[in-house]
Amino acid sequence: MNIYTLIARSIMDIKKLEGIVVFILESLHEEDMHTGSNLCDVIRQYQYDITDISLEYKYYNIDSKLTFHNTLLEIKKRTDTGNFCPIIQLECHGFKDGIELTSSEQLKWSEVFDYIRPINIASSNLLLLNLSMCNGDAVIRYIDPRKRAPFRAVIGPAGDVYPENLQNMWSDFYQLYLKSLCEGNRETICSMAISSGLIYYSQEFIFDVHYDTQNLYPNLFEEWMNNNLAKMIKKEGPLLIKFSIYKKWMANKK
Repeated sequence: MNIYTLIARSIMDIKKLEGIVVFILESLHEEDMHTGSNLCDVIRQYQYDITDISLEYKYYNIDSKLTFHNTLLEIKKRTDTGNFCPIIQLECHGFKDGIELTSSEQLKWSEVFDYIRPINIASSNLLLLNLSMCNGDAVIRYIDPRKRAPFRAVIGPAGDVYPENLQNMWSDFYQLYLKSLCEGNRETICSMAISSGLIYYSQEFIFDVHYDTQNLYPNLFEEWMNNNLAKMIKKEGPLLIKFSIYKKWMANKK
C-alpha cells in the first residue's frame, strides 16, 4: 500500500493519480517569520535528498482577501484539469473564528470553507488542508454538516504556537511524508502528524463523531469544546477511535 492509497482509499482509481501538489499560501506581516517560504526551502532540500518522489509544490504570497480568493480559483481550475492529490498549506495568523491575512483582513472559517470546497469536490474529496497557524484545532467547530465537505482531512496545531515551533512541526511532517512517498510504507498521515506534534482530523471524525456527539451527548460535546478530550487523544494516539471509547473516558472523568 503506497501513500496514494492512504489518501484516496477507494474514491479514485489509484493507478491514474499523477502525484501530489502542495499549494503553499503564505499571508504574513513583514516582521513575521516567513514560515511558508522557509517550508519551500525545506521541501526543496528533502526532494534533493530523497529522490524518486511524485510531489510538486507551488508558493503563493497572499496580500489580501481578493488575492486569496483568486489564488484558490486558480488552484480550482488546475484541479479541474489535473489528476493529482491537492494539499493546501495555509501559513498565516489564526484565531478561533478564522484567519488573518497580511492586509489585516479577517476571514471566518465558513468563508474559507466556501472558497476551498469547490477544490475538494473537483479532486473527488481528496483535499488535505494543512493549517500552520495558532488555533488550528478550532477549525472543526465551524464545519456545517448540511454542506459538502470542504476537505478530506485537516492537520494543524492546538492552541497558541510560536512560529519556530510551527516551522519545526511542519518540517518534521514533510520529512516523514516525503519519505513515505519514496518508500511506499504503511505509515498513515495521522501517525505522521502526531509524530510531528500536530493534530489530525479526518472527515469521518468530524462528521460522524463530532456532530453526533453534539446532538446525542451535549455534556461530552462541551468537554470536547474545552479541548480536554483533544489533549487526551493527542497524547494517547490517533483520533480514529470508536465512539464507545469517548463515553468510557467521560465515565472515568466523573
